[in-house]
Amino acid sequence: MNLLLWVLLILRLGSTAWAQATGPTAPAQEATSKQIFTERSHDFEQLAADYWETRMRLDPLLATFVSHPRYHDKLEDIGPEGRKAKRQAFQDILERLKDIDRERLSESEKLSWDILKLEIERRLQEARHKFYQWDVDHMDGPQTWIATVVEVAQPMRTSSDAEAMLSRMAEIPLYFSRHIENLREGLREGRVAARVPVDKTVAQLESILKTPADQSPYAAAGRRLPLVLKGKYLAKIAAAVREKVYPAYAEYLDFLKNEYRSRARTEGIGLSSLPGGEAAYRFKILYHTTLAKTPEELHETGRAELKSIRAEMEAIATRMGHDGGLASFLEAVRRDPRNFFKTREEILETAKTLVSSATARLPQYFGLLPRTPLVVKPIEDYKEKNDVAARYFQPPDDLSRPGIYYINTYEPETRPRFSMISLAAHEGVPGHHLQLTLAQEQRSLPTFRRQADFTAFVEGWALYSERLVEEMGLYPDDLSRVGMLSDQALRACRLVVDTGIHSMNWSRRQAIDFMKENTPMSEAEITAEVDRYIIWPGQALAYKVGQREILALRHESEARLGPSFDIKAFHDAVLKNGAVPLSILRRTVLGNAL
Repeated sequence: MNLLLWVLLILRLGSTAWAQATGPTAPAQEATSKQIFTERSHDFEQLAADYWETRMRLDPLLATFVSHPRYHDKLEDIGPEGRKAKRQAFQDILERLKDIDRERLSESEKLSWDILKLEIERRLQEARHKFYQWDVDHMDGPQTWIATVVEVAQPMRTSSDAEAMLSRMAEIPLYFSRHIENLREGLREGRVAARVPVDKTVAQLESILKTPADQSPYAAAGRRLPLVLKGKYLAKIAAAVREKVYPAYAEYLDFLKNEYRSRARTEGIGLSSLPGGEAAYRFKILYHTTLAKTPEELHETGRAELKSIRAEMEAIATRMGHDGGLASFLEAVRRDPRNFFKTREEILETAKTLVSSATARLPQYFGLLPRTPLVVKPIEDYKEKNDVAARYFQPPDDLSRPGIYYINTYEPETRPRFSMISLAAHEGVPGHHLQLTLAQEQRSLPTFRRQADFTAFVEGWALYSERLVEEMGLYPDDLSRVGMLSDQALRACRLVVDTGIHSMNWSRRQAIDFMKENTPMSEAEITAEVDRYIIWPGQALAYKVGQREILALRHESEARLGPSFDIKAFHDAVLKNGAVPLSILRRTVLGNAL
């Protein structure tokens, strides 16, 4: 062996020995890489679980609503210490998230990482705007929300469940005391609610306090107890209503009537009229749409959408033989009593029939179908007067009860027949029930993904569904299409009216008149809608923004795939990841179409 070969052999043996002494061979390196990947995945999985547990601990009513196993005896601490603890808890989760190397996660986990980061950041940003300082809400304020969750979702199977509910009821006085102090803080800093929601909340509280304790929603929850426990607990629950709940409501009522109402805003009802309101409204736009849109841009988009929808309505008016402009056509529709219901029972039965009809058509348009049933119920009598036309309550996370489509049967003569199909499509199938239940049935997703509530996705899908059922052949005549277009016009009006109120100093009357000019809705329904926009700035923008994005993605997918485009595959691609921000939806759907 010559000298050169000898040297090379020594070097090779030496390098092998060095590698064996100091580091893994290639297979060992691969094993280590897999171990790191698994550890990173485990870290993220644990973080996602910790985030959800943190949310449940900090919002016990939500925990009950989604059927979490704990916290049914608690209410949220909405005071200064509770807010501070919430901010710190979410900041801690965010720091832990940033410590996890996103690139070492699986593709599904990367998507979850992105969504979790956005979700936590928007919660931290929301806290800076102090919305709690002017939170008087005649729709989902604590005077109704606590009762609704208890009646619908409070576990009531055992004596421990009953004791937990009594403990929760015992916390109601402290909760309302903190709520009142939050509003007083707003008074000191010049952030005060508008007069309309104050007046409606006052009327609502007066009505609630006239309800006998044994007929309250809390008593209704008690009646779900097994027979053997009712004798022990129904009297205790009624006593807690009289001694804890109603005195707290009475304190809130007294505060609103005698201290707050005279200072509530009758002019400048929008968010931008408050200190820091313009920045707060821009945050609400981002929060609800997940896109960086300006009020001016959304306002003009709404007007353009209305112009297109009005053209469709005008064509129908002509086909139906109307001689005159669109305004007179809509007024004729609005004034014809045949277009409205006569009884509550008729509304409820119509809603049930429409849900059944739509459900039967789903397999032609969706590969993924929910297994969890949907039931139809009337909105509760203590809420119906000030509530919207319909609502959807999703099943709890354990899927132990069905989804609920709540239909408002109050004053049947004001409820239009011609809107019932699009309403059922939106709140039921293929709208909220299909989308939200499919998300919950995706058990491989982290819980926070199954329960995600990105408004533009959730409401955008429901509004897209109203148009989709026309493809499904569920609008039998032009008048029902007028109903659908009326609902589309309503959502376009929302872009105009919400931005008008909260950015352009529109009055309540101005908003109502604009909607009367552009929809056939009754003035009672329009007024309820406008009053909703006053208390929930930005939420109404999400519907059209989300629908427009889903339609844009469908058109782009059709263009890319041509004859290969499959409507069922497209819908499954939109829905399979649960609710996501619109920017992420674009990435997942178009990636699927490449």
